[in-house]
Amino acid sequence: MPRTVPTSDPEADLASLTRTSLVVAVATSLLCLACVYAAVTRTSDAASDSVTQVSVTVQEVGTHRERRGGRRSRHMAEVRHVEVVAADGRTGRIDNADLEVGDKADLWRTSDGTLSEDDPSGIGFGDLVFPFLFMIGALLFGAIAVGSFRRTLLKNVDIEEAPRLLLQLDREKLTSDPTRVKDGYWNLPLTVVESDTAKFPVGKEGDLAVHRGTSPVDLSAGIPDRWEGRLLHKGMVMKVFAVRLPHQDAWWVTDL
Repeated sequence: MPRTVPTSDPEADLASLTRTSLVVAVATSLLCLACVYAAVTRTSDAASDSVTQVSVTVQEVGTHRERRGGRRSRHMAEVRHVEVVAADGRTGRIDNADLEVGDKADLWRTSDGTLSEDDPSGIGFGDLVFPFLFMIGALLFGAIAVGSFRRTLLKNVDIEEAPRLLLQLDREKLTSDPTRVKDGYWNLPLTVVESDTAKFPVGKEGDLAVHRGTSPVDLSAGIPDRWEGRLLHKGMVMKVFAVRLPHQDAWWVTDL
């Protein structure tokens, strides 16, 4: 009993594609905005971390043990520190080899109370790592969002007026790779031999996936060498085509 070939419905295919693209566009736009917000917030927090200079008095001298050295030379070392009190009564501790009890010193204190002999203000390399990664994510999601919004315009596209392509089957590549033909599945290597657009020029290659029972293409009589195509959309991530067998009227909307 011959298998039924699904009927091609390019209008329904385009409508489904535009709905999916709209959902993707909205989702990736929100992710893009979230990444930008996170990058700006992290950079702003690093830049606005308040640092003040305070005068302190050494109250006590002591030592503690710290792990020092690299991975191979790691060891425990005795480290000298001093306990200090500021004019406002707040106390703290800082590693120092020279100060004695009763000595006064000017130190830097951050908003969380950490003391330092050097001014820690400013944005360092570590403060920029996460904002940089967030901005890369924003650019990626932004590019996907733009391409998805462009695909939402395909619902009313005139397939016949789109740039024409003539595609040639590469039979040598098809027969030399056994993974391209399986039960009910064909991965057809096609090459552009004629093109009306520089966006997909002559010599460009692509693979057309045909699934028996879901793809509206009947290959029961063999795989034709020539396919007619129309380029409907070409983005950074996704390309949308309409293809059909020679001398047939029904278009099939797919990617290549």
